[in-house]
Amino acid sequence: MNINKFDEVFKIMSMSFPKTEIGTYEAQKKLLNNPKYHLIIKENENNRVVAFMAVWKLNGFDFIEHLAVHPDSRGTGIGSKIIKEFLNFSKKPIILEIEVPNDKDENTIRRKNFYEKLNFKLNSNTYYQLPLKKGNPMIEMKLMSYPKKLNDDEFKKVEKEIQKEVYHKF
Repeated sequence: MNINKFDEVFKIMSMSFPKTEIGTYEAQKKLLNNPKYHLIIKENENNRVVAFMAVWKLNGFDFIEHLAVHPDSRGTGIGSKIIKEFLNFSKKPIILEIEVPNDKDENTIRRKNFYEKLNFKLNSNTYYQLPLKKGNPMIEMKLMSYPKKLNDDEFKKVEKEIQKEVYHKF
């Protein structure tokens, strides 16, 4: 991927996620050198990035770290399209994080419903996203899994692998 495409991806990432849920520009760019990390991008007819998905190929499962659509392209179905294409491509279970669904925050409910429509299952286990930047707090999240919910042993294995590979806690 050329640098201009990464710059477009990072701009969408910055517009779509709280600063605590993304790394610095340099840290995110450095991930492109990691063979386990992959960016899937969707472009419009003018070759501009309108959506992306960041995926980690981990031991026994794929982990979607980020999925975002440019604000101008939201509501067009492009997010669902990226996920559906990936579900058809991946031969392993797929895991992703979402904010804890909260009736007082419509966006958290909307995100959960978006993934449930794509047959992801919400796991009830307690899970914390480790900090991506020094000084940031851990963030309580929920894991969603496809094609089925994780049992307790599977959940612990997935959590440990994400912490080790994505958040570098050993």
